[in-house]
Amino acid sequence: MPTVLRFNADAIRTRFDRAAGYLGIDGGFEGFCAFVDSFNASFTIPKTLSDLGVQNPDLDILVRDALNDPSTGGNPVEMTQANTRALFESVM
Repeated sequence: MPTVLRFNADAIRTRFDRAAGYLGIDGGFEGFCAFVDSFNASFTIPKTLSDLGVQNPDLDILVRDALNDPSTGGNPVEMTQANTRALFESVM
């Protein structure tokens, strides 16, 4: 989730600035991201796919499948082959 938050930052920053305030999290969007990082760490949630044991993934298949998933259409930033691949690469 932290990587996806940062990926979507330009499109969601204002909403998350407000949401952080409602939740009592200082620092707006950046504070919310820090909260998520800390929350994940408290449950020992891996930060990367490699940390989950993913090795040598076929990024072409991952990108294709991600773009074909109906939930992708709801992302605040339009998903393209290039930015979806970059997103996967950033979490490897």
